Parts: sequence; structure tokens; C-alpha cells
Amino acid sequence: MNDQTVPRKFKQTVEKYGDRAALRKKEHGLWHDISWNDYYRMAKQVGSALMSMGLEKGDCVSIIGDNCPEWVIIDMGIQCAGGVSVGVYSTNAWPQVEYVVQDSESVFFFVENEEQLDKWFSFRDNVPKLKKVIVWDLEGLKHFKDPMVMAYDELLELGCEVAEKEPKLFENRTATVGPDDLSVLIYTSGTTGPPKGAMLTHMNVIWTAGAITLDNPVFDYDEVMSFLPLCHIFERLFSVFVHISQGYTVNFIESLDTVTDNMREISPTVGYAVPRIWEKYLSAVYIRMSDATWFKKLVFGVALKIGKYRAGRKMNFQSVPLPMELAYTLAHFIVFRKLKERLGFDRMRVAYSGAAPISPDVLLFFQSIGVNLIEGYGQTEGTGVTCVSKVDRIKFGTVGPPLPGVEVKIAEDGEIL
Repeated sequence: MNDQTVPRKFKQTVEKYGDRAALRKKEHGLWHDISWNDYYRMAKQVGSALMSMGLEKGDCVSIIGDNCPEWVIIDMGIQCAGGVSVGVYSTNAWPQVEYVVQDSESVFFFVENEEQLDKWFSFRDNVPKLKKVIVWDLEGLKHFKDPMVMAYDELLELGCEVAEKEPKLFENRTATVGPDDLSVLIYTSGTTGPPKGAMLTHMNVIWTAGAITLDNPVFDYDEVMSFLPLCHIFERLFSVFVHISQGYTVNFIESLDTVTDNMREISPTVGYAVPRIWEKYLSAVYIRMSDATWFKKLVFGVALKIGKYRAGRKMNFQSVPLPMELAYTLAHFIVFRKLKERLGFDRMRVAYSGAAPISPDVLLFFQSIGVNLIEGYGQTEGTGVTCVSKVDRIKFGTVGPPLPGVEVKIAEDGEIL
């Protein structure tokens, strides 16, 4: 089993960190930890159960639901069992869900809840290759019975039984997974026609997970907050592939309505979001300041001016005069420190913006208040990242140099190769 596969990298990290927290979720007002050992145990149960029900190496399995530990545990179980994991947007209407399940020829389908299960009902007769639909949140489905539908807890029990009867089944299958085998299918709309499934191998995802941390290191004591769709390569990189490579903790939001509250609670050390999210945070700051007293507005305005001057100098790779550096230290202590605490950015060492262009003004604002927001560029087919700025060497309006090991050139017609 090659090191450049998801199962191998996952197992290495589990052996290294054991009982340390891998995943964290909030239930009934309290945060609960899932250790690396428990993560592996449940992924093994998922994979073992699927194999016992007929999952062959290279088969596709679809998943639809919001971000939660179950999503990534299922994802890992599928990949370790030699399957190909296929994420589906939870907001998709049933015809779009049908398209992905049908196009990928998925043999199993994991759905979060009753709402997602209803989508399957609309096209169940059109996907004869499906062997089973597995539901992980049974609220509203307590007395529901259907021979095609199975509860996630039942699947884990089956996996436990299979693992006891055939203790080497799971490990033997993971050992057959090679770097050139498919890891995931990421469906992306592209520019024309229906969505296409980008075929990413184990080598693709593991190599990229390592490459993006070379210039901007990530550590095992870091914490991230998972809230972008997991079927998108941007979120999948940080919540799955970089996660199993670096061993940090992934915190899952309660819901999309609690993102800002959870951000303050978690205070992640590594942040990432699409430009629209960073713009919303910026707007929220200015809206809040519009209701402030004239004195607070004055102090904030002066502090921001100092911050922008300093950020502008650093952007142009110029030294910052000592008096201005001292003024910034004071501005940070009086204004920016408290502002970052209110936003949940006080521990954020590096933050990424990707998936669409971001305004240089937004980057300048966050750099001015002491948040190292940097921009990256890539495409799903390239495993999400081709270029990314370095924290200590940022030029606004650019996406930074190519990742170490990546070559980029511009064709005569302007196409990026």
C-alpha cells in the first residue's frame, strides 16, 4: 500500500494521534469530541458493511447531506474500502440528485434525513444499480419501513459483526488501493452543459494536501471550522485530505444559521471561505460601526488608516517605518484585537479565499486589521489549488505563485495551462 493513498495516510495519522480529538460537533449545547481511534473504527465499520453488501473496488457511492462527522466518516469508509466517494449538494433538487447518482453509477446512496430521502423517492425507479439507501438522521422516520432503506446505526452494527468475523477484510481491501486509483468524483458545473464529474485519484488528493502546506504550514494543533459544502473540493481539502495528512481538529457547525456564533466559539486557527463570506464579514463590521458613537467611529477610522498604510507597504514589499509599526501595535491593541475577538478571528494565523475572485479591497481590509487573508486559484480538475499566495509575501490582485511542484504557462490565446 503506497503512502500516497487516502487509506494509508489516514491509518498513519490514526496511529500517530490515537485518542486525540479528530472531529468535534455540538449537540444539545455541548461540544463532543470524536478521537482519531473512533474515527477509524467507524470508518472501518462503514467500509466493512459496504463490502459485505457487495461494494467492489472502484464502485461509486453517493453522499448527500450537510456538514457533520457522519459525512466524513462515510467518505473515509468508502475510500478505504476501495470505493469512489461522490458528494452531492444538499440544496440540489431531485432531478439534479438523480443526475449525479445515475451518471456516477452509484451502487449505494447515503442520505442525511427525511428531506433528502424524499428526493430519492422521486427517481428510485431510474437507478436500478443502487443496492441500498442509508439514512443517518432518522428524525421523522422512526416507523418508516422500506426494503431498500437502511439506518446508519444498523450499517455500523453490521460493519462491527463483519469486522469480528473477518478481521482482515477491511485492511486487506485498503492494501489494494493504489495511488492511481480513483479517490473521489467531484461534480462541477463547468462552463457548458450538465455537470461533469472530475476524476481525482488518491495521488491527486494526497499530493495536493501536502503541497498547499509547504509555503503556508499547517500544524497538528490547528483547528478549522467546516461549513462550506463538503462535496466541493475546497471544503473537502481542509475537512478531509489536509486533515488526515496533518492531524488537526475539524469542528462542524450546528447549522448554516449559526456560522457566526460557531466561529466565535471555535475561533479557528486556520480559516477558509469563498469571497462572498469574507465580503459579508466586512459588511457586518461597517454596519456595526455605522451605529457606533462618533468617538468610536473616529478611533476606528484612524486605526484602519494606519492598518491600511502598513498593509500597503507590506504588499509592495517595502519596509514599514518604526513609528508606523508602533502606531499599528497601538491600533491593534485598542481596536483590532477586540474586533477580531468579536468576529472569532483572534486565533486565525492564516485565512484563505478561493473558488472565485475576491476584491483587493476586501483583502486589504482584513490584512489591515491583522488577519492574514490570502487568495488562491485553481480548478476542480486540478484538485482545487494551482496557485496560492504566501502569508509573508502577498500582492493584492494576484493569486500568488504556483504550488511547489506545479508548472503554469499561458497559451497564445490566453488560456492558463
